Amino acid sequence: MQIYIDVSVLTLATFVTGIQRVTREIAVRLIQIGGENIILLHYNAKENTYYRIDNKKFCDYYTKKKGIKSRMITSRRVPLGDIGEDAVFFDLDAAWMGRVKRSYLLPILKGQGARIVAHVYDIISITHPQYCLERGVYNFMDFIGAHLQYADDIIVNAEVTVDELRKLAIALKVELPICHVVPLGADFGEKEVVRSDQVPAELQRIVDDRPYILMVGTIEPRKNHKLVLDAYKVGLKDLGYNIIFAGNMGWNMEDFAIELRTHPDYNQRIFHLTGKNDQEISYLYQHARFLAFCSYMEGFGLPLIEGIMRGAVVVAADIPVSREVAGDYCVWFPQDNAQALCDAVLYYHKNEDEYLKRKEILKEFRCTTWEQCGELVRKVIMG
Repeated sequence: MQIYIDVSVLTLATFVTGIQRVTREIAVRLIQIGGENIILLHYNAKENTYYRIDNKKFCDYYTKKKGIKSRMITSRRVPLGDIGEDAVFFDLDAAWMGRVKRSYLLPILKGQGARIVAHVYDIISITHPQYCLERGVYNFMDFIGAHLQYADDIIVNAEVTVDELRKLAIALKVELPICHVVPLGADFGEKEVVRSDQVPAELQRIVDDRPYILMVGTIEPRKNHKLVLDAYKVGLKDLGYNIIFAGNMGWNMEDFAIELRTHPDYNQRIFHLTGKNDQEISYLYQHARFLAFCSYMEGFGLPLIEGIMRGAVVVAADIPVSREVAGDYCVWFPQDNAQALCDAVLYYHKNEDEYLKRKEILKEFRCTTWEQCGELVRKVIMG
């Protein structure tokens, strides 16, 4: 059985973060398991056609940093007519940002007898559109509507998302496809302790300056980075903590960007780091006194789990999906309460023995590996 995956959004992206990293990890694991039966697709908008991607070059580029990205795209066209009986079309989540609308594509594939499976990271574009780009909301509405109508199975990463999909299906008066919960992997660099000589000197300097509160991820409205700035004002600064935001500046964050860059402590006590690779992010996790996770909504929350895996004490906004994936391994505070976040840090600041106990507890945490995630995804795809 051949499995077709449109990875155009990943191959066109200028950086790999968030959902692009999820797409990369799952696609690589499926190739490792399925070999040439996994057919990766790149959409050429000028020619309105898909081209096949060379699996080896894809894996070399995204796992070994070898080769040139554009050269992984072969000259082999893949007509839609090839995707029929005995084939699966698997949509990894970021596909909803692509050029080919699923309301057009899926009925064609379904009519040809293809099995259709979708990975849905979250439906925040539907439940909380205020945190999303308007264009993205419209694209996602098309994506999720088409999959509710044509998908045979849907893969999600948390039960919370199943509940949200169920509510949406009821509201639309459609039958919800079978949903499967597959937790994401969080084991990148798990066994690797990153040494200081493996990262740039400037990063070493920032890490060594003083204890810091870390946030990892694209800076966007729903991640609520401003809460950490507010907590810095009400107490974190006086406690002696620096703030490190590691992630690219996203959409609708102009006011926050101005507040950040005009802050008197910017680049002295408050740092914004962009373009960091996995090794550098691991180094930041390893040395963080605390990881702050303040999101209003999430589909899973990889930084939360990655922080725990690397021994960072996590102070997190108390939302259902974070409770589901992290349980008792986080220090919880009420959402949008900067003083509560500061108080949580203050408690462990004053009680070093309790802090060290919590660090020990983190060693007991076991996450799903990307290999396990890939195998579980494969089982769903194969039916």
